Amino acid sequence: MFSRPKRPTLSIDMAPLIDVVFLLLIFFMLTSSFMPPSVPLTLPQASSKESAESAKVVVSLDGEGRISISETLVQDVDFENLLKIELLKNSTTTVHFRGDKTVDYGIFLQLMSRARGAGAQQFQLVHEPLGASRP
Repeated sequence: MFSRPKRPTLSIDMAPLIDVVFLLLIFFMLTSSFMPPSVPLTLPQASSKESAESAKVVVSLDGEGRISISETLVQDVDFENLLKIELLKNSTTTVHFRGDKTVDYGIFLQLMSRARGAGAQQFQLVHEPLGASRP
């Protein structure tokens, strides 16, 4: 009888799609491993050779909650305005933070957030060299 000509069947090659999905899986697995841990830590001293002498704007927070900007004690309510003036005076957006070991981490983060509101864009954490003792 009559036979119909066979039509070619259309199919999608899955191999490139599987390769792309596999590469995305590897990418997300690697980038998620670089996230900082979210557990409370007691940070040790560092052996870095950097010094705070070259810092232009230094914000210090002592164990009793007193704030100073470049060795000048400031009131809590005036912090953002005085830091903004200090950043403009030194024409920088980098703030170097010095914090006492006993300062609550939440208070330290609030201070950094307020500094960002004052115009700071980069933050450096100042630390004591390993084995150094303060008078």
